[in-house]
Amino acid sequence: ARAHALVTAISDPLHDVATHREAAMPLVLALLFDDSDVVRARQHTEIVARMGASVATEAAHLRETHLLELHPMLRMPLAALAFPVLRRRPRPELATFLDTVHAVVHADQQVSLFEYCLGRLLEVQLRETLDPGLHIRFGRRKPGNVKQEFATLLAVVAQAGNPGDKAAAQRAYLAGMQRVLPRDHVPYAPPAGGVQALDDVWEPLDALDPLAKQVMVEAITAAVSHDGQVSVAESELLRTICGVLHCPLPPTLEQLPH
Repeated sequence: ARAHALVTAISDPLHDVATHREAAMPLVLALLFDDSDVVRARQHTEIVARMGASVATEAAHLRETHLLELHPMLRMPLAALAFPVLRRRPRPELATFLDTVHAVVHADQQVSLFEYCLGRLLEVQLRETLDPGLHIRFGRRKPGNVKQEFATLLAVVAQAGNPGDKAAAQRAYLAGMQRVLPRDHVPYAPPAGGVQALDDVWEPLDALDPLAKQVMVEAITAAVSHDGQVSVAESELLRTICGVLHCPLPPTLEQLPH
C-alpha cells in the first residue's frame, strides 16, 4: 500500500518515462542536473563525451518537461522505478552509465546529499547485477563490533535532519543510540567529511546479522522521527541505508510532506 501511494504520486507520463528502456538512463542523469547553468553545461559535456549527444539532449529535455516541478521527496522513488529497467541493460552499457553518473555528480567538485545517495544506490543496484556472486552474503556480526561505524552513520543522519541545530541533532543521535547500543557511550561527533564519510561504514555494517540490521534500522528510524517529521534529506538517507545494507524500508516514509 505504501509503495502504491508513492507510485501514484508520480504522474503517469513520468512513470512511463522511468520504466521505458531507452528513457531510464537519461532520466536518472536528468535528476542529477544542477540548478546552476554553468555546472549544468559541464554536466552536459560529460554526458556527451561518454554516452553521446542524444542522451545529453534527452536528459535536458526531461529535466525541463518533467522534473522541474517534481516534489523532492519523489526523486528517489522515481529513480527506483528505473532500477529494474537499468539492470536489464548490457554489461558494457552499465559500466559506461555508472562512469557517466560519477562524472556528472563531480562536475562541480562537490557532492550533495542527494547526489551521494542516488550514486550509492545505483552502485549497489547495478554493480551487484554485474557480479551477483560477489555480493551474496549472510552477515554474522553483532552491533557491539561496529560501534564507531554505527555512530558515524547515525551522526550523519542526525546532522542531515537538523542542519544548523546541533542540540537537536544530538538529541536525535542519542535517541537512535539508545535503541541499538544503550549501554555504550559514544559521543555525538558528526564527521568532517559529511555524507561521504559513509563510504567507510557500508561494508562493516552490511556484515551485521539480520536481527542486528533490523535493530539498526529501528535506531535510524528513531533518530529520523525524533522531531515528529521526516525531511527530504532524512528520507533520502533512509532509503540509501536500507538499499545499501539490504534491509526493507521502514514505514516512516508513508506520509509525503505537503
